[in-house]
Amino acid sequence: MNTGTTKPKGIGIAATMLLATLLATMSFAPGITSAYDEPKTHWEQDNSARTHTEFEWINAYIATSVGLFNTTWIPGRDVWEYTFGITGVGAVRDDDGNPEEFCRIQAVQIKETVNKEHQVIWTSTDNRYIGAWPHSGTNAEYYDVAYAATSLAISAISSHASFALSAAGLVAAFVNACDDKRDGETVWREWDYSPDQTDVGHWFWWLHDVDPNQEVKFTVDDYLIGPGYDMVSVGWEFTFNTPSSPGKMSAAEMEKYGIEVIPISELKWRADDLRLAPETVEELLKQGEPVYIAHNLPVVATPHQPEPPVFLPKILEKLGEK
Repeated sequence: MNTGTTKPKGIGIAATMLLATLLATMSFAPGITSAYDEPKTHWEQDNSARTHTEFEWINAYIATSVGLFNTTWIPGRDVWEYTFGITGVGAVRDDDGNPEEFCRIQAVQIKETVNKEHQVIWTSTDNRYIGAWPHSGTNAEYYDVAYAATSLAISAISSHASFALSAAGLVAAFVNACDDKRDGETVWREWDYSPDQTDVGHWFWWLHDVDPNQEVKFTVDDYLIGPGYDMVSVGWEFTFNTPSSPGKMSAAEMEKYGIEVIPISELKWRADDLRLAPETVEELLKQGEPVYIAHNLPVVATPHQPEPPVFLPKILEKLGEK
């Protein structure tokens, strides 16, 4: 289990150990797409870059979907937990639409920017929580976590180029893979493709914890990197404004934020419909308290032009390796 920088509030040692254990030990049976896979809200962007090689013009395309699946009060850590997933796809074509092998690296950067001490990013590189194609790695079952986001990303790139695989084909082809990872206030995940590819895709999942009564901001940037065009990217700035803990809310506030109270005895059979991640269900079951799901917490996602990634010097070295 990898986390961002330890915060002074909201994340206790016992809770840290519990969440790490859950993410490391949970097992899942293969299945079909479930309600858990469907984000409650999502955002898509696409972008392109054009360059002339020694022989022809090529066009590099990127499309990315970020999905928010659930927002849950976690009493053991006294935080609002937001569950996110991201799929990014990339493709390079010549002016006639023919595939060209210029996809070398994909990367995701999640960066805390405002009120850092009141937010923390939880990540995992275990099977199902991170993957890529085409890549060497361990086969994993991604359908009930990644299909919806993957379908949205492929749909977004379709205005530029026909992607090599369908959404179902890409999700089936994902393998558990990550070539470079960094954590802290800036989370970095990188996938290196060798040899260079014509079409690539990645999947990544994370939890974002925010203390109550806080406004926090962070950015999510997705990159496709290759020779000639160097880099093409998309990104968002996210703003969260969290309410009080459920126990301190008035009836009017409960209604305003769409707070649904789930008896702990109903949690297992309601979990899929509520888009609750299995590890979150296990954590809540261990705590044994009623579950509070927030359906209307304000989330603002503003598209922005990604800055050069924190780890750009290392990226540029890799571009010069071939």
